[in-house]
Amino acid sequence: MRAQTHRIVFVFLLLSMFASVTQAQDSLRIRGSNVLGQGMVPALVESWMTRIGYGDLRHLRPSVGTHQIVGTRDGETLVVDIVGNGSGPGFKNLVEGETEIAMMARELTAQEIDDGWQLGRLDSPDQEYVIALQAVSVLVHPKNPIRTLSKQQVAMILAGRIRDWREVGGAPGPIHLQLADRNTGLAQMQSQFFPEDSATARHHRTAPSIVASVLADPQSLGLVDFGTPTRGLPAVAIRIAGRDVPSDRLHVGTEDYPLTRRLYFRTGQMVTALGRGFVDYAVSEDGQRLLARRGYLSLVPAWFPGTTETALPPSYADLVKGANRLSVSFRFGDAFSVFDSRSAQELARLQAFMARPENRQRKLLLVGLTGKQSSPYQAITLSTERADLVAQTLAELGIHPAVVRGLGYARPVTESATAQAKNLRVEVWMR
Repeated sequence: MRAQTHRIVFVFLLLSMFASVTQAQDSLRIRGSNVLGQGMVPALVESWMTRIGYGDLRHLRPSVGTHQIVGTRDGETLVVDIVGNGSGPGFKNLVEGETEIAMMARELTAQEIDDGWQLGRLDSPDQEYVIALQAVSVLVHPKNPIRTLSKQQVAMILAGRIRDWREVGGAPGPIHLQLADRNTGLAQMQSQFFPEDSATARHHRTAPSIVASVLADPQSLGLVDFGTPTRGLPAVAIRIAGRDVPSDRLHVGTEDYPLTRRLYFRTGQMVTALGRGFVDYAVSEDGQRLLARRGYLSLVPAWFPGTTETALPPSYADLVKGANRLSVSFRFGDAFSVFDSRSAQELARLQAFMARPENRQRKLLLVGLTGKQSSPYQAITLSTERADLVAQTLAELGIHPAVVRGLGYARPVTESATAQAKNLRVEVWMR
């Protein structure tokens, strides 16, 4: 009899919990990338709900891949439903009206932009939000003399077409690959840059395991998330057109480092007030600082002394001598928007950064750079026009750069003939 009573009480409690969720007056649905849905977004949601006054937060797992966060405020309940079902399915959910926010770990394809036309321009700054950056670092043993590889060389090593260190300028000996298990977020990110994965690689469940294996074997090369503690292992720089770009906070933050990717939220034009409020929090300084505490690279502007790169063009070296570079580079949109989505967000961040007491007397330098053009004159003209455009926009925000200069084609971030638009950018320096 007592056991039956306990079962009745247990069932009653379950029904009460279910009723408290199903009777919620407000809800927010977030679908998409497993990488975002597993840790980053639940942390942001919990912080945001607390910030706007919701308490008694409960974390529920109604099914595999689904994370519900439930809270109450003034007697009303809010349920935030987070489902990690992949970037593509999450975007499809957005188009079909099954989610307010799509989490994506990649850019939209042309087909996806066409498929979502009824929701607006989904790659515009009004509907696309860069909430974080991720990058892959390529590690070698301290005794390995190799400190620079091209992206193509790394790709050939991972594909098994380069198998010996002497083929990339090192001492003779087989290359032992240490990579992430194929079902991990790290492997998914790696595949965006390097689609092929050698069958001879040793696979690991965690990045620390990769670090330990490289540390134990001087012949090893390993790929880990940027920010993983490397225990003194050097990360090789990636060579681009004679420029060696290191894997560090500055070059990942500016997206100069070529193994960097953006993580996105995307919404429809008619996103709910709750959805808009959450997205705004995610890209705010408070939201970004929360992500930094969770191990992600904050998009809040920071400055770095000079540059560690060598072989700088003389005109460039003279211009930035004695200046500090900011982790901000302005990039541009298309016919529908002047700036791309991240740069549109950077305007407000840079305004707040320059308003800090320690920065109010500092002066900005804007350095315009571009991709390959039909002539040096055209490259100088285009880079100068874009630097002037950024200067005019900043002036409207009360920021007046001291130096505005276009240097044409210099310091490329990609050599791809089909991606030269990535080289068109305006760097921000500060004295």
